[in-house]
Amino acid sequence: MGACAHAISHSINFAEGVRQRAAARSNQMESRISAGNLISAGERTRLERGVDRVVAVWARHWLASLNVLTGLFAALPLLAPWLMASGHPRLAEIIYLAYRFVCHQKPERSFFVFGHQIAYCQRDLAIYTGVFVLGLVYALVRRSLHPLSWRGAFLLALPMAVDGTTQLVGLRESTWQLRLVTGMLFALATVWFVYPRLELGFAEIRAVLARREQSPNESVMSAREEVCRGS
Repeated sequence: MGACAHAISHSINFAEGVRQRAAARSNQMESRISAGNLISAGERTRLERGVDRVVAVWARHWLASLNVLTGLFAALPLLAPWLMASGHPRLAEIIYLAYRFVCHQKPERSFFVFGHQIAYCQRDLAIYTGVFVLGLVYALVRRSLHPLSWRGAFLLALPMAVDGTTQLVGLRESTWQLRLVTGMLFALATVWFVYPRLELGFAEIRAVLARREQSPNESVMSAREEVCRGS
């Protein structure tokens, strides 16, 4: 009887030990899962911060970046005739070929430098160099200049539309002076209408990122709350 009771007691203790070890093992697994979730959340937070930093840099320096890009785009066609004249025709041909996708490159409507044609027409010369120059001017007045209205943009772009359309259908032939003037007016409409709106949009992005920077641990805290609710 005593031996039986001892065996029963031993079995109960053994079962209790197994149960405790299983519970401990389960707790360890849950802890590892929770830690894994937190690590994943932390990794996501670091990724989000990295993306935020990239966006913040672009939001702060969008105008300088855009001016560099428009400056390069406006300058390369002017470089093509110099390359031709200096004995680098292959490099020049690359530029001519690239700008053939954005300009008709008709000789009678283009300027020539060093005896060779510029890689875009007179009107495009006015538009692209105008956007670049006016972008530099905008950097000086960006704090005080309000966006141009739709009506104002339409009126500034209308002369180019009339000049280009009447020339296209054969009613008349435009002059290089008209092409330059109407192209510059279109560039003015583009910069005045688009750039202030971009400034407002990027200012809003900067404000949102600043608010997120004030609470950098918000994502981690949310992840911890999710883990706690799940457990």
